[in-house]
Amino acid sequence: MLTQDYIGLALVYAIIASSLLVALAMERRGSQRDVRKVVHIGVGLFVFVWWMFSENWIMLVFFTVPFAVILFVAMFRDNAISNSKLGDLANNRGHRTGLFLYAVTITILVAFLWDHWTAATIGVVAMTFGDGMGSVIGKRYGAHRASNGKSVEGSVGVFAATAVMSAVIILFYGWLTSSGYYPSGDSVAIVPVWAVSVIAGALATILEAICPGQYDNIVTPLVVSSAMVLLGL
Repeated sequence: MLTQDYIGLALVYAIIASSLLVALAMERRGSQRDVRKVVHIGVGLFVFVWWMFSENWIMLVFFTVPFAVILFVAMFRDNAISNSKLGDLANNRGHRTGLFLYAVTITILVAFLWDHWTAATIGVVAMTFGDGMGSVIGKRYGAHRASNGKSVEGSVGVFAATAVMSAVIILFYGWLTSSGYYPSGDSVAIVPVWAVSVIAGALATILEAICPGQYDNIVTPLVVSSAMVLLGL
């Protein structure tokens, strides 16, 4: 392991811990917001640091697989994890399998799309920022019902958040590549950045609208990532 791997792990753990602490603080203050989505979006910030890892096995062994195992155990009743605040988030504030599939999806992307890191990152953006902001906006402003209990306003939130963050990621990875920090060269698509962003946003919106809630954390990011690979990322 290189120094950058240790830094990457420290930053990832700090992001996860900070997201949980913010959610816990909001809950203690009696916030009416969906604290589960705070974790959902907050943990997604790791997309800005996971490029630092030199090998995918490091992420798998020290981040994604342990994260998935913990969330799997949290789905079962009467154990230390399920009785904790994390277990409460996993079992009582959304779909029981939601956070577990969140971790499983990240594991799949790390394992199989290591050579298409920008594509994988946009898939994660659709799952974290897109889905998370869609839920937040939909619950607060959703007045027009769409399919599967979703709202038009929430769908707009999914599209906007995914499209904007996809553009940010492409520009960020492009800067990393040009600066020599990220030499893989998969940060340039065969279409303009705005087109990639619109396609990612549109796909995420459609999938979030038609996919059952407990499975969108795996279907949306995998389909979006695959589409990004086809676009050259």
